[in-house]
Amino acid sequence: MFIYSIIKSEGSVSDKIIIALAFVLVAVFSIVIHEVAHGYVAKLNGDLTAKLRGRLTLNPQAHLDIIGIAMMLLVGFGWAKPVPINPNNFTKYKRGMLTVSIAGITANLIIAGVCLLLYFLLYPLILQWIYSSLGGGNALVSVLAEFLYAILILGIRLNFMLAFFNLLPIYPLDGYNIINTLLPHNNGYQRFMIRYGSFILIGLIIIGNIGNVFGIQWLNIFSLFGNLITELIEVISVQSIATFLL
Repeated sequence: MFIYSIIKSEGSVSDKIIIALAFVLVAVFSIVIHEVAHGYVAKLNGDLTAKLRGRLTLNPQAHLDIIGIAMMLLVGFGWAKPVPINPNNFTKYKRGMLTVSIAGITANLIIAGVCLLLYFLLYPLILQWIYSSLGGGNALVSVLAEFLYAILILGIRLNFMLAFFNLLPIYPLDGYNIINTLLPHNNGYQRFMIRYGSFILIGLIIIGNIGNVFGIQWLNIFSLFGNLITELIEVISVQSIATFLL
C-alpha cells in the first residue's frame, strides 16, 4: 500500500510529509491534465460535450473520482472521471477517435519531458540547496529544495507510468481505443475486450503483486517499466553533474 510504504520508508517525518504532499499534487495535476487533453482535442474535432459539461477546466473537483483518489493513496496510482465525448459529433470519425485517444497520453509525455528537462538543468543546484543547511545555511531553503526534487522526480515517474499504462491495448484504456478505431466496426477484438478487459487489467495487477511477493520481477510489467524510468533518471543525474559541475 502506498501510504504504508511511505510510513515504513527511511527518513524523517518531514521527509515523508514532503513525499506524500508532492505525490498528491503531481498525481492530481497529471490525471487532470490527461482528462482535459481528451476533452480539448474532442472540441477541436467538433465535439463540445466536455465543454458543455464543464470538464474543460483545471479545477480538480470537476474531474476527480472518489474511488480513483482512494486507489491513488492506497496503491500509488488512480484515475479521474472520464471526460464525456460524443464521437458522432466529430467532423471525421476516425481522425477524431485517434487524436482524442492519444491526447491524454501525449499530455503526460509532455509533462514527463518538461520535468526531465528541468531535472537535468536544476539537479546540481537542488543538491546544493538540500545540503546547504548542513553548513549552517537556511533550513527552509533545504526543505523547499527537497520538495522541488520530489515534484520533479514524481513528475517524471508518474507521467511516464500514466502514459505507459494508458497505452496498454486493454479496454477501457486509451490503447484499446486506438487499436479498435483502426479495426472494422464490431470486430472480435472489441467484443472480447468490452467483455473481459476489466478482468485482464485486474489480473495484471494481481499477478504483478504476486511477482513482488515472491521476488519474480518479470511478472510485474509496471515494475519493469518503473525500473527503466529509474535507470533513465540515474543517467540524467550523472549527465547533469558532468555538464554543470565537472
